[in-house]
Parts: sequence; structure tokens; C-alpha cells
Amino acid sequence: MIDVLNSPVTILRGIGQKRAELLNKLNIFTCGDLIRYFPRGYLNMSEVNPIDQLKNGETVTVIGKISSDVSKRVGKRVTRFLFSVSDPKGNTIFVTLYNQKYTADRLHPGMTVLLYGPVEVVGCVRRMDAPKIRINAIPEIEAIYPLTEGVTHGSLSRNIATALQACEAQLKEMLLPEIREECDLPEIKEAFRAIHFPKTMAEADRAKNRFIFEELFLFTVGVRILKLRVKKLTAPKLQPTDLMPFLNRLPYALTDAQKRVIRECFDGLRRSHPMSRLVQGDVGSGKTVIAAAVAYLTAKNGMQTALMVPTEILAMQHYESLHQLLSPCGIKVELLIGSMRAAEKRDIMLRLEAGETDLVIGTHTLIQKNVKFRNLAVAIADEQHRFGVQQRAAIQEKGNNPHMLFLSATPIPRSLGLVLYGDLDISVLDELPPGRIPVATRRVGSDAEARMYNYLREKALSGEQAYIVCPSVEGSDEMKSAVDFCEKLRETYLWDIPIAHLHGRMKNEEKERILTDFVNNRISVLVSTTVIEVGVNVPNATTMIIENAERFGLSQLHQLRGRVGRGKKASYCFLVSDDRSEDATARMDAFCATNDGFEISRKDLELRGPGDFLGNRQHGLPPFRIADLTRDMSVLERVSTVANHLFEDPSWFILPENRALFIAASEMLRSAMLQ
Repeated sequence: MIDVLNSPVTILRGIGQKRAELLNKLNIFTCGDLIRYFPRGYLNMSEVNPIDQLKNGETVTVIGKISSDVSKRVGKRVTRFLFSVSDPKGNTIFVTLYNQKYTADRLHPGMTVLLYGPVEVVGCVRRMDAPKIRINAIPEIEAIYPLTEGVTHGSLSRNIATALQACEAQLKEMLLPEIREECDLPEIKEAFRAIHFPKTMAEADRAKNRFIFEELFLFTVGVRILKLRVKKLTAPKLQPTDLMPFLNRLPYALTDAQKRVIRECFDGLRRSHPMSRLVQGDVGSGKTVIAAAVAYLTAKNGMQTALMVPTEILAMQHYESLHQLLSPCGIKVELLIGSMRAAEKRDIMLRLEAGETDLVIGTHTLIQKNVKFRNLAVAIADEQHRFGVQQRAAIQEKGNNPHMLFLSATPIPRSLGLVLYGDLDISVLDELPPGRIPVATRRVGSDAEARMYNYLREKALSGEQAYIVCPSVEGSDEMKSAVDFCEKLRETYLWDIPIAHLHGRMKNEEKERILTDFVNNRISVLVSTTVIEVGVNVPNATTMIIENAERFGLSQLHQLRGRVGRGKKASYCFLVSDDRSEDATARMDAFCATNDGFEISRKDLELRGPGDFLGNRQHGLPPFRIADLTRDMSVLERVSTVANHLFEDPSWFILPENRALFIAASEMLRSAMLQ
């Protein structure tokens, strides 16, 4: 039997090669793609309104007969076609079409038409301008799809109807009857019909809910499958060691949260299957010392650790701090980054392969093919969301199923973490070391510019440093450009202050050079886009100014604010915004009220949904067709509960009734891994 769902659309009647090429532009290649090309909305033309009861401004459906000739009015740019439509009671509505000659030529007195659009009522006269018009059509709900040139709603609907008929026999139900009943979801064949050709809006909504639930359920089941697969692998089993020589080197006492997370990591490292753990903690919560403790334990077991970070400047900073901390304990720490000389890199790689290096710190250089380890037992990724699934897999391949530790300074609510990191165990650093001075945060308007920048100038002249963040690279009337704004400051308030700009479009070498100069205090003020959100540790930076602050989400603002307040001096963050809307005011007030990243993340989720946490599309998330994580969090929570019940039976995946679910979840997982 032909696998219709995975066959090209050209097997369908009415779709030749040219038509297929148009559909390809919509990412429709197979019959399965076609039936899963879901509507973005609907025109509800199913409820017919009497003409004499129409109200001004309403969007309605009217059915009647054309009661006049179609007259033509030709203008310089617009040709208007005017006619009237009357119902059996003699009530009349006047209609105007614009530049629709093909449609107008088909219209004749006495013809029954359906009109859909907004109504204008002036006195007793009713009008419709540019309504949708259907000849001899029955009242119905019409699906609206994203289109491309050459593809109309009518032609796409016909293609989908053909595909549904061809695929119907091969549609496999993957949701058990008890799940569908509990969550009020239609069965698969009915859901496909109802989402494309609904009889009522309630039917369309129910079908849409089915597919949203299904996508989130498949992904949740997929990451649980991945977690089970990891547990079947064999990893290096590390033995406990005396941690006191390491702890005695620390210039401070560990917090209770750090002690707890270190225990959780060590418990994972002592198991025979690979640990996959995310440590998330607020800025300054001490994630680096967790990595250091893990590297210490690994080295004392005679094995190697790799720490991968997103930027060379962060790699160098980590190297300096970890070398100072671990070298006195007899642990060999090395740095491997792309800007090193070839001979220097070659020597380091030889020592790595020979097992002479215990801990190597680097960027993407660590996953190059010519970098080999003798016995890599632990791979750590700092700011893990900056690395894609394939990059993380590449570092894992350097060892024999090494343990994986991911570090993130972006606190996220647990419900969202179930989606983003469902295959990981999560440890939380929810306590800051004592003595850390909170960053004072103030919201100011642009009218305070002179006072604010004169204050910054005084701080710079006294030896302190500052960041200024702009939301765009190229200037506009609404947003300040990092490049243009830097020049403005150089010509006005900061004429005698070393200042530079930084943005993501610069070459990596230029960005690294500027960041290095800033770290070494050769630059006092850095005007930047959000490229400095992570990866810079400058204890001497005490002032953060964020221009057009209303354009950032709370969690992103928190990451930016975390660049200051890392030393012993009082630090300040200024949010510059003239937006006095209710939404902007609520977000700015919430941000100024606390330095707690977890509290901010909860508020951000409440005010804006999870979009700000996701930022640009996260690596490792599947290409959802209909589910929207900024909207469907309540569905996700229900999905998680259902998945928990499913996995209570360890043999669920071998049951015949779950076969379709297992295959579909595995396929979605595979597509996510390829992103």
C-alpha cells in the first residue's frame, strides 16, 4: 500500500508540478504536510443577518438577489463597481467593489449572492464597501490560510479536501479514548475535517484544541523517551572524594543552595548512566563554583572535564578564575580558543589527547573534529541556551557517554522548563551569597537625559565603568541606535571619556577586541545592543543605562542588569522610557521593585507569556504547526499530567494501542534534534 501521508502532493488529483512548486513555498511537500497546513483563522459566514436589522459597524453575512445593473465608475487609480442587493421583503443594501472587474463581469440582476463584511448605516441607507462576495453560495464558515502568490483560499481548500479524502484511511489515532474523553477532544479523522471545514465555530475550536494538545503531548512524550534512552546508556561512574582541599581554597563559604546543588550533581555522577542536569540560578548565585566542584571530583577520579562557553572573553575569564582555584589542588587547567596561535592550539590538543589536561575551557573550538580527549567524563555547557542540540551532541561524542551539566542564568518557571528542558533534571540555585549589594533600579524619562549622563560622566572620571544598551543597530525615530547614540554621546556628554560601541553584526574578532578592552578598563563606557546580555564579567562596571526599556521583556532586562553589581561598589540601573501605557508601567514597576530573578520570571510569565524566555526560536524545540507556547501554557500543564499517567506503566510503549503515539513522538523528537 502506498504511504499517502508521506507521498509528494503530486500524487493528488489536480496537483501538477507547477502547482506543487507553489505549495512548496508554503513548506507543503507531502500530503501529510497539506492536511496539517492549519488555518490561521475563519470567516464565519454561517449566520445570515436580515438587511433591515443591520447595525452600523457590524461585520455580517447578507444573502439576497442583485436588484440593479452593475454600474462602473472609472477613476485615475480606482475603478468602482456599484450595484444593489435586496432580500425577499424588499430591503436593500448598496454594494461597492473596487478594481474587481473579473467578479463584476459575472454579476447580473436576479443573481443570488452572499456578501460578508462591515456595514455602514446612514439613516435608512445601508452600504457595504469591498465585501467578500460569493455567487450562489450557501452560508458557511470559511477557513483562512497563510498564502503565497498564485495560491488562493479556494484552490488551497480544494487541494486540502482532496488530500483528506486520499489520506483518511491512513490516519492513525494516537490519543487513547480515555484521554480524548477526559480532555473533550475529537477523534483524529473528525478533527481534520472540522479544523478545515467546520460546520460551527465551536466545532472548529474543539478541533484546534485537539491538535494543540496533540503537538504538546507528542513533544512531552518525546523528551520523556529521550530521558529513558539516556538512562539505558553506560557512563563513567565517578567515586566520592574528599572535597575539603577544594573547599579550603574558596575565599568564601558555600551557601546552602550551592551545597545542595553540588550534592545533586555528585549523586548524578556516581550513577552508571549519564547525568543530564540543568543548573539554573540567578546572576551572582555561584554557578561557576558548581562547575569547579564537578571538575575537581572528575579530576580526582583520573578523568577529564570540558567546559564550553559562548564567547572567547568569557572562556578567558573562566580560565583565570578556575586556574587560580584548582591549580593549587593539583588539577591541570587549560584554555583552548580559536584566536590562539596554531602551534599553541596543537600543543594543548596533544596534552588533551594524552590525558595530561584535567579541565579544558573553550568555545565551539572544543567540538572541532581534531580535538580529542583521552577520557572525557563530564561536559559542561555554560549559558546552555546559546548552544544548539547538535553542538551539545558533538561535545558528548568526544567521550564515552559523558555526563552533561548545563548552566543557565535565566531563571524560568517550572511549567515552561518542562517544555524547554523536559529531558533534563533541574537543580535550582535560589540563594545569593551574603554581602552581594542589590542593584538600585530607577525608571526615568528622556527629559532626565542630561542629569543622568552627567552622573555617568562623573562616575567614569572617578574610574568606574558603565554600559549603555540600545535596542537596535540602525537608528529610527523610536529607537536609539548603538552606533549613532555612541557618536552622539562622544560629541556631547562624554567627549573626554573612552567610549566604544558594540553590536551583533560586528565580526567576532572585533567584538572580542572591544570586550577585552572593556574588561581591562581601556574603555570606560560601552554602548551596546543586547550582545552583552551574557558572557561579560566586569566587577568595575557600576552603571547600566537601558534606552527604550519598554521594548525589552522583564527577564531580558534582568539579564542586562546582571552585568553590573558584580563588585563591592554600589551599582545603579536606569530604565529610560517615555512609554506611560498601562502595560509598560506595570512591567517597569515590577522590575524596579525586586532583584530576584525567579520573582521577575514569574511576573514576566504573568504579563507577557513565555515568549520572552524563548527569545528567538530555541534550539531543540520542534517546529510546532499550531501550538503556541506564548498562549497554550494551560494546555501544556494538562499535557504534563496526562504524560505522567502514561509513564506510570513502564511498558506503555509496547502496547499496540500506543504504537502510533510512540512512532509520532519519536519522529517529533528526531525533527527537534535536527534543528
